[in-house]
Amino acid sequence: MDILEALKFFGHVAQRGSISSAARAKGLSTTAASKKLQDLEAKLGMRLVDRTTRSLALTEAGRQLLARSTMLIDQLDDALASVRDLQDTPCGTLRIVSRRWYGIHVVSPLLPAFRLAYPRVVVDIELTEEVDVVPGNGIDLVITLGRPNDKSIVAHQLTTNQRWVAGSPAYFRRAGVPQVPADLSSHDCLIYQRVAESAAWVFEVRKKPVTVKVQGPITSNSGDVLMRAALDGMGLVLLPEYMTAREVASGQLVVCLERYKGFQQSYVQPAFLLHRRGHLPAKSEAFVSFLLQHQSPRFDVSRKSGK
Repeated sequence: MDILEALKFFGHVAQRGSISSAARAKGLSTTAASKKLQDLEAKLGMRLVDRTTRSLALTEAGRQLLARSTMLIDQLDDALASVRDLQDTPCGTLRIVSRRWYGIHVVSPLLPAFRLAYPRVVVDIELTEEVDVVPGNGIDLVITLGRPNDKSIVAHQLTTNQRWVAGSPAYFRRAGVPQVPADLSSHDCLIYQRVAESAAWVFEVRKKPVTVKVQGPITSNSGDVLMRAALDGMGLVLLPEYMTAREVASGQLVVCLERYKGFQQSYVQPAFLLHRRGHLPAKSEAFVSFLLQHQSPRFDVSRKSGK
């Protein structure tokens, strides 16, 4: 027996004061309607209505059940409507965990326009340098490096994996320009590094990986810190193209070793926007669409996306 459906039908009977009237409203025969009510009474072990050939009245137990069940059903209907609203209308809190640089320089500038378009969505964004974060456990969307192997996760590619060795014109005037990756061992290198990670840059030379151990005056787990140091002429950076494109275009940084594809150990992947596969809440769907449509053209690789 569907107890919820039976309670709803009992409410219709009480409201109309007639089993036959409630049966017609629900498209049931009077016999089927009577059976439904009898089954509910049998389930509860008590009579809910006093029936005569001409009238129907609730027993004391029926009146008490009606009062309490009506309140509970109304609350349940409100809860279901609220959940449907989350699915159909962008609203509620959208929790995003993002790579620090991308969150600050790409997502943050888009938030005013996103909120203007979707005022019922509250954005909770956490910045991290971790690379193994995935959606779930309260996290709606993740912006991270690399596409996970988990088939339950959808990945939208946001950037290329192109990385550039770059420095300021002042640095090159002082230290010269490296001609091959091995030359970097005698240059000041500004190294992206977390605890226990090696200070090594890897380059493709004649289609083979060559690892160059590098050193320099600054190591940091912040691309912004390294960028500032490079602009100040303190050394060379190996950073993603999307992080350095503006400074290279303006001439503040100059790229070298263009012939060699390079990356830092553990950081070869492009950035991806991740979410769980299946029906997305409207708030998540709205943000995914908004980010892919409005991110800067130099980051836009959606046509190569893993959607």
